[in-house]
Amino acid sequence: MRKKMKIFIGIAIGIFLSGGMSYVIASTLINSKDVVYEDNSNLAADNVQDAIDGTCSKIDTRLSTIEDNLYTVKNMYAEGKFYNSTNLIYTGVSLTLPANSYCTITAHLGWTSGRPVKVLINQSSTVVESTIASNEGNTDPAAGTVSTTYSAYIKDSKTIYIWARYNTGGSYETIAYVDGFCATKYK
Repeated sequence: MRKKMKIFIGIAIGIFLSGGMSYVIASTLINSKDVVYEDNSNLAADNVQDAIDGTCSKIDTRLSTIEDNLYTVKNMYAEGKFYNSTNLIYTGVSLTLPANSYCTITAHLGWTSGRPVKVLINQSSTVVESTIASNEGNTDPAAGTVSTTYSAYIKDSKTIYIWARYNTGGSYETIAYVDGFCATKYK
């Protein structure tokens, strides 16, 4: 019983001393506004608190400037199979480009039994007159692909469609694909 009483008194004294010391330390701490600061960083501060506030303000400004120049880069890809035609046709391959982006996209036509003659990147899947990039293919029978590239700033989201024409039509299934990237403003 006596041993328990000593432990209890020891704990009580410890709590009392700890509270008292905390009060003494807290009341004797120096306010950061009262500490002189030598301004070597052009912060227009003469005390530590103003220097800390000025540093934080400069960091915020610099981060905003950096964020204004950041872009997110996204790889773009789509492909599809279709049957060759001697008429200009939509291949079924499309790709949606994000708004506020700088994009570079290349459309490719493969060669199976029929040779690609023309490839278009178009803004419509039904009207051929809205072409934004095109390439007439090589007349060389050994040519393997025909491609064309479109690079632009995309203000509003836009879907592009790949059109093709081959030297032969019929039952030759081939592949069209589009690849590239878009860099979109971070903010």
